[in-house]
Amino acid sequence: MPAYLAGKVAVVFGSGGEAHRAVAVALAQAGADVAVAGVTGDDLSAEAALHSIANEIWALGRRSTVVTLAADDAPSFAKAVAGAISELGHAHLIVRADAVLNA
Repeated sequence: MPAYLAGKVAVVFGSGGEAHRAVAVALAQAGADVAVAGVTGDDLSAEAALHSIANEIWALGRRSTVVTLAADDAPSFAKAVAGAISELGHAHLIVRADAVLNA
């Protein structure tokens, strides 16, 4: 597959579920480095899910990092994006991938 997003960085916000994983991995497969972002609070399984996605991206040969934020908190969102930029150098694309809705 051609690396359409080579040299780009995506920040993917989500819950660590399958939609989040699918979007983050697809972006990595297209050549992007990906910051995996999500709300974890004190939920260790939520944080583990984010790290699992990041590890999958590393296994594809792309860079990845995990950034966390507080729910419904704009300053926390901005801090998460800043953390992604600090780790990966840029933020070319920001995606929210919480769930897939079935009609």
